[in-house]
Amino acid sequence: MSPRPWYVRIDDILDAMTNIRTFIDGLTEDTFVSDKKSIRAVAYEIAVIGEAVRHLPAEVKERYTTVPWPRLQAMRNVVIHEYFRIDVDLLWHTVVENLLPLEETLRAIRDAEDG
Repeated sequence: MSPRPWYVRIDDILDAMTNIRTFIDGLTEDTFVSDKKSIRAVAYEIAVIGEAVRHLPAEVKERYTTVPWPRLQAMRNVVIHEYFRIDVDLLWHTVVENLLPLEETLRAIRDAEDG
């Protein structure tokens, strides 16, 4: 199997963000933190995002420095290796305030590489 082009990893990240939006649609922070299914679904998509980031070439990360690539990868490590101590309030705020706002930037990167 040949390796996937790096820009497909950006598509994976964008798909994961779309899934996260779907999972939290209509939820408040209070309902999210008490909903194990939503928490686990969001955590899985964060793992997908981090794994996709891990496979991006260094030159891509260096070219697009406005994206906090190391933080995205670090979030994956927390939900995979430290799943037993995820702070669900922090997870909510991280997704709403930091992760989802990156979507527009990532779409611009994907569009720039597509043409």
